[in-house]
Amino acid sequence: MAKSALSGSHPLDTMLAVSDVIQNERLARLYARVLELDTPTVEELASRSSSSQTTVYEDVKHLVEIGVLKRVTDSQPHRYSARRVDMTIQTGEETFQITPTLLVALAQRDSNDNIELYLERHEVSGLATAIEYARAYTKSEMTARIMAREQEIPVLEAETILQELQEILLDAENEISTELDIETLDADVDERIGE
Repeated sequence: MAKSALSGSHPLDTMLAVSDVIQNERLARLYARVLELDTPTVEELASRSSSSQTTVYEDVKHLVEIGVLKRVTDSQPHRYSARRVDMTIQTGEETFQITPTLLVALAQRDSNDNIELYLERHEVSGLATAIEYARAYTKSEMTARIMAREQEIPVLEAETILQELQEILLDAENEISTELDIETLDADVDERIGE
């Protein structure tokens, strides 16, 4: 049996567990459904899935073993909750944050053409970067024009992905506020233009 990867284990174990979810769309969709439903049973998850109940059971078992999900009840039917993934990965000068938002966005690639197209063009690392911009955009600290310039992409592409990711952020990250602070936004824009 695999050691729990998110409950106090080595950061590399955590990275490998999360990598497993990032690379497997079915596992990402399952994680996103558990996050959405809060504490579902395998039966509840299977009823919303195109996979068989046996496959969902095996996937839940795997996600529990690697520590991405946890069983929250001792009695049958067992209920499961998603562990909050929060990792920062630094490669050279770039830093990427892995949060539930990234996993949910990856889970939506089949049903969201804009996310799928962005992933085709910029891969998972580009989507992780776009989520950082979307987090600032949602807090009114970023504009699509700034993201487009900094990432060297068309403004329409930046605006489209920011709006898609903003919806996911508001659902996946409860601490995100959408209060508009014009003075802070203006100061940030002026600072970035001066760079």
